[in-house]
This record gives sequence, C-alpha cells and structure tokens, in this order.
Amino acid sequence: MSRAKDLLRVREILQRRRREILTTSDGTHRELTALKEQERDPEYEENAQSELADYTLSSLMEAQRREIMLIDAALRRMDMGVFGECVDCGQEISMERLEALPFAIRCEEDATSHEQDMRGGPYATPSL
Repeated sequence: MSRAKDLLRVREILQRRRREILTTSDGTHRELTALKEQERDPEYEENAQSELADYTLSSLMEAQRREIMLIDAALRRMDMGVFGECVDCGQEISMERLEALPFAIRCEEDATSHEQDMRGGPYATPSL
C-alpha cells in the first residue's frame, strides 16, 4: 500500500476518533451537569463521593478536549502536506508509529530523546 493511501486511512481513523470523542463528551457533559444539579446530601460521605465523581468527570472532559486538539492539529498538518514528518529531524515518521499514535509529531528516536530531555536527561528515571 502506498504512503498516500496509508495517510488517507490514518485521516479516516482520526476523523472517526474525533466523532467518537465528541459523542462521548456530550454524554460526559450531561452527566456532569446532572451531578451538579443534584440536591446535595448533607452527609459527608455522600458529598465526598459526589465530589469525586465531579472531579473524575471533569478530568475526563479535559482529557477529551486535549485529544480533540491533538487530532485537529494532525488534520491541519495533513491539509498542509506536512503530516508524518518529524518536527525535529524532518524525516518521515514510520507508518507503524502513526497508526499507533496518529497525532505523533516526532519519529520514535526523536520522541525518545525529547522525553529524556523533558525528564532531565539520559540518566533520569524513565517513565513507567
């Protein structure tokens, strides 16, 4: 399969994922609104559970918002003809990497180097 066809398939994956997130996000937003509109029980334990649910739903909505931003940026790079090029070295990002992480902006080597730099260099404790 040609790279152009592969990239078209990645575009379809990104668009499908974007639609899924928006659908899920609508449901999450409705749940959060319903939770906030509920009459609060004065019992501490119940209030703590409600606050935890509120925090969890808010965190989920933020994660969904960030993923939409990454997807939109990847689609813009596709439109500009630079999708799949590493922002550091300019080389093509492997299709295997793009299929696994469609909004990747770095090749695997540069992504590893970037993560090490962000964590304090090659002797820093690796992420789990």
